[in-house]
Amino acid sequence: MLTKFLNEFYCQKAKRAVSNNNMKKVVTIGGAMRDIFIQYDHIDTLHLHTQDADYAYVIMQEGKKIEVKQLAYHVGGGAANSAVSFARLGFLVNSFFKLGVDQEGDFILDALAKEKVATNQVVRTKKAITGTSFIIPSKSGDRTVLVYRGANITLTEKELPQDAIIACDQLYVTSLSGPAAKLLPPITRLAKKYNKMVATNPGTSQLISGVESFKQALANIDILILNGFEAQLLMTSLVTLSLPQDLPPLQEKVGKKLPQLLGEPMGLPTVCFTLPQFFREIQKQGPRIVVVTNGRDGVYAAYNDTIYFHSALPVNVVSTLGAGDAFGSCFVAQIMQNKSIEYAIRAGVVNSASVIQELDTQTGLLNTVTLEEKLKELDPLLLQIFSLV
Repeated sequence: MLTKFLNEFYCQKAKRAVSNNNMKKVVTIGGAMRDIFIQYDHIDTLHLHTQDADYAYVIMQEGKKIEVKQLAYHVGGGAANSAVSFARLGFLVNSFFKLGVDQEGDFILDALAKEKVATNQVVRTKKAITGTSFIIPSKSGDRTVLVYRGANITLTEKELPQDAIIACDQLYVTSLSGPAAKLLPPITRLAKKYNKMVATNPGTSQLISGVESFKQALANIDILILNGFEAQLLMTSLVTLSLPQDLPPLQEKVGKKLPQLLGEPMGLPTVCFTLPQFFREIQKQGPRIVVVTNGRDGVYAAYNDTIYFHSALPVNVVSTLGAGDAFGSCFVAQIMQNKSIEYAIRAGVVNSASVIQELDTQTGLLNTVTLEEKLKELDPLLLQIFSLV
């Protein structure tokens, strides 16, 4: 049972806690960015329909000046976003990432200090500038982002916050890009050496250029959270041929229309598989809890022989940026408090829905009181349960 699984990690630690009202400690590792939101009117979009998929492109005419209505400056990046989320939910948080010695880096540290996030482990360098993202709007809210990762990709193994990892209850690793992707195996090995719960929410670039390092770390990951496209990237690196569809269709078993990823095969051109096959394959590699988010469709989670699905909430989407960080951090926060998988999924969905109604990645992150109030209003029938067997 889930409770037994969690007690192995948390109950013994709770008995040893003697300060800060027994607040559990979380370390977040990954990137921190200065996000610059570019806002302008008359956004032009091109929709391209192909045999395999539909694509939407933001159009900017060559040689034309576009009048920018407003610039908005915020803090982003997986480590920073998740740190703020955990802090608002009542955890002691130490966030680790790398910044340049510049105003952008100061801006990030000042913002995190206001959220009571510890940054004493942050590394600063004069050899690279702080990472910066330029976010271009779209009509749907699914924005285009120009990313300069800067100091984030220059992290080295000797800079890892070993003492903080050893002292924490939960390690939450977000996207490690470029050369920094190879740090995931040593990070997770260290955490497991000291019996820490490890959750990770990788990024797309990590699963494209750093997938081999990621696969090496799977055995030491307890909770894996990724989106549908990232799930396809990871699965195609684990299997080389399409998996045989020899099981009766799940729809025949349950006798009702299925959510999107359960009702159709997944995969890239070279490999085809089903979501249940993906869940089983990843569980064999190490993670006990596997989560796949799928945008407007909703979120899927697998634990033992059960698949859970919760549909996305109907809200006014301003920006989808930060939705994954909001869901993942809130989901793990509930698991840390020995809440059920069902409760954790609902909480993550509510937190994510709050974030995408705001321009930036952190304004909508909920505190515990507001989260619990919104959960009371949530329709329990939005959560569906299926057998993974």
